[in-house]
Amino acid sequence: MTDSSWSRHTRSHPTTTPHDGQRRTPAPGPYSGPIPVVRTTEFAPGPPAVRAVKWPSVSEIAWGLASDRIAIMLAVALIMMTMLGAGPLHPVDNFLNEIHRPYWEVLREPLIYWPDNVASRYVALPVLGVVALQLAYWHRSWRPIVLGAVGVVGMMSLVSIMKLAINRGHAKYYTPEFFEGPGNVAFPSGHGANAILIYGLVLFLIIRFGAARPHIIRRLAFCIVGIALLQSAVSIYLHFHWFSDLVTGMVAGGLALRLTVRLDRMIPHGRTVEWWPWYGRKGPLQ
Repeated sequence: MTDSSWSRHTRSHPTTTPHDGQRRTPAPGPYSGPIPVVRTTEFAPGPPAVRAVKWPSVSEIAWGLASDRIAIMLAVALIMMTMLGAGPLHPVDNFLNEIHRPYWEVLREPLIYWPDNVASRYVALPVLGVVALQLAYWHRSWRPIVLGAVGVVGMMSLVSIMKLAINRGHAKYYTPEFFEGPGNVAFPSGHGANAILIYGLVLFLIIRFGAARPHIIRRLAFCIVGIALLQSAVSIYLHFHWFSDLVTGMVAGGLALRLTVRLDRMIPHGRTVEWWPWYGRKGPLQ
C-alpha cells in the first residue's frame, strides 16, 4: 500500500478508543451534599473543582473572637467607659446637660422628628437590609444577610444587657448615678451603638463585596462619622442622653462591628454561595 492510499484510508476511517465517549461527555461532579463546588474561573475547562470545607467548631469560633486584638482593646475601652461613667465623668455629664440650650422652643420638636431619628433602628435597619439583600442577590450568597443579622442581634443583646444591669436614668432627670431602678435604661446609648454598628456594617459589606469605588467609600465613611457626631449633639441638646452614654454606646457598637468582621473571616470561603436559590449577577464566590 502506497503512502497516498494509506493517508486516504486513515482519513476515511478515523481511529477511535472505547473511552472517547466519556471524554466528550464528562460525568457531572458531586454538586449536592455537604461538600460545596468551587469554580476556579469562568472559562476553566472540564468539570468544576471540588474541595471539602471544614466548618470551625464552637470552641474555635469562641477562641477566634476572643483572641482578636482589636476586639480586646474595644472590650477594655467599654469596661473603662463604664467605670468612668459611674463617677469620674459626672462633672462632664452635668456640665453638658446643664449648659444653656439656645432656641429650645423652636428647635426641640424638629430635632426630635428629624435628626434624632437618623441613627434609630427604624431608619438604619432598612438601609442595612436593602444593601444586604442587593449584595446577596448580586453575588448569590447568604453571607451579607447572615453578617447583617448576626451583627445587629449581637449589638442589641450587648446594649440591652448593659441597660438592664446598670439602670441609669435619662439626662432629663438630672441624676447621672447608676442603679436608679427598673425603667431607667439610658446607659449605654442605643442610638450611638446603631450609628457605629449598623451604618458600619453597611460600609463593611460595600467594601467586602467591592460594590463601590474607593472615593465613594471614603465619603461614606465621613458620612458615618457625621451621623455619629450629629446624633450625639442632638441627644445631648434634647436631654435624651448623658455624654458618657453616647461614648459608651459607640464603643459597644464598635465592639460588635469588630466581632462581626472577625466572624466573617471565619466563615469558610465559598460555603454560602450554593444555598442561594435565585439567579443574580455573576461574581466571585463569597
